[in-house]
Amino acid sequence: MKDWALVAVVGVAVAGAVLVTRFAPAPAHLAGAAAIVLSGMLVHRLAGLGLRQLSVPSVWYLSYVVVTAIPAFFVAAEEPSNYVTPYLFAVVVTLITAPLGMLLVNLATGFSRERTRIFLAEPLERTPPGAAQTATYLVYLAVCLALTVAYIIETPVIPLLHLIRHPGSAAVLVTLREESFKLLDSPLVYLYDLNRNVLYPFLIAMTLGYYLISRSARWLTLLVLTSLTGLFYAAASIAKAPVAVLVLVTALFVYLYRGGQVSLRAMLFAGAAVFLFPIAVLFQSLSGLGVSASSVANAILRRLFYAPAEVLYYYFVIVPDVVPYLGGRTIGRVQWVLGGSGINIGNFVFRYMFPERIATGVANTSFLGYLHADFGVVGILAGGVVVGVLVQGLQLWLTRQRKTITTLAAYAFLLWAAWRINYQALPQTLLSGGIIIIMLQMDLLRLSEAFFRVTTSRSRGREAHP
Repeated sequence: MKDWALVAVVGVAVAGAVLVTRFAPAPAHLAGAAAIVLSGMLVHRLAGLGLRQLSVPSVWYLSYVVVTAIPAFFVAAEEPSNYVTPYLFAVVVTLITAPLGMLLVNLATGFSRERTRIFLAEPLERTPPGAAQTATYLVYLAVCLALTVAYIIETPVIPLLHLIRHPGSAAVLVTLREESFKLLDSPLVYLYDLNRNVLYPFLIAMTLGYYLISRSARWLTLLVLTSLTGLFYAAASIAKAPVAVLVLVTALFVYLYRGGQVSLRAMLFAGAAVFLFPIAVLFQSLSGLGVSASSVANAILRRLFYAPAEVLYYYFVIVPDVVPYLGGRTIGRVQWVLGGSGINIGNFVFRYMFPERIATGVANTSFLGYLHADFGVVGILAGGVVVGVLVQGLQLWLTRQRKTITTLAAYAFLLWAAWRINYQALPQTLLSGGIIIIMLQMDLLRLSEAFFRVTTSRSRGREAHP
């Protein structure tokens, strides 16, 4: 009961922050405040919301409240129109339907938040990596390095190098960034994207873990090599997110490695490290243009905590009045498999919001925007349940694994992936975002280790019996 009371107090505080803004309380605002309190209590009961027991559902929920639910009321106050009602309905109803999805998983599997506490508290398998694990790791690293070299060869200009040589060239860098990745004419673009957003973050976390349990010079050398290569590759296009993701996933791995026992100083240091590269890029690209530090800080805060909700609002403005419901056409890869034609709704929304900016820009939003664009209210109602089932199912899958270095690396990545659900389409998070890739990799790593273990034992057998 004490847990419920704590969550209720936090929920009331959050709701109060929403209600004491420039607009007066209205039925929609009161409903939103009540939904935040109720959903917080439900999620805590079903998955837990403690900072020392981070779970995939809790990270998704905290992200949703911070970057979508609360900012949505500020957006609604700034954009009074007929679109506010369906927009706020979608935001508020998801606060209830997502916990419903979590509850369905619990009822079907017997899962509870206690399982997460037990998993984090149980001892880590600390056997130093053997020959089979090392061989598997080296194959993994070779794939990442091969894709890195291929990208450097194929890209016409590396924006990072241009940024270093030409500070203050913000307008040019926007075009170079697009040409160096999104518009790159290569059949490997999808793999390049996976390499920087999925493979390297997972690999660096895994390498750090192997070093921490072995404390060997070999793994320290591999950690330095992998980290430097991964950081350069992630920074090459000067996109701000990839480097931040590398740092974030590594910090989350350390958090899990220590069983959730981290100091406030360490948390503040990790938070500062996550924003270091984005801030450096902004200052270097705007150097000499009279942009102040406060302007950069405001831009970053707005991008993180206001823009996602604002972009989501415009999806309701555009669909169905400007663009009709798309019936699944936003899911490009599914349409490709079915032989249909997809539509880049993110690009359409970007050009609608910013007609004077670069034509290839994309205004990505949370899963809600794409479900609304495809299926309207049916997509909204079903989407929250699906997300709840997904995040709780991932937590169930993680806590049923052996507590190894690779499991913690996967756990750290999936915590980030849960946050990312509120920034992009659900199919994109599952595929390009890496959720399915990470789950498949866990099985692939086990198979690879088993293969190398059998191969090694056979070669030793032949040596013993020539």
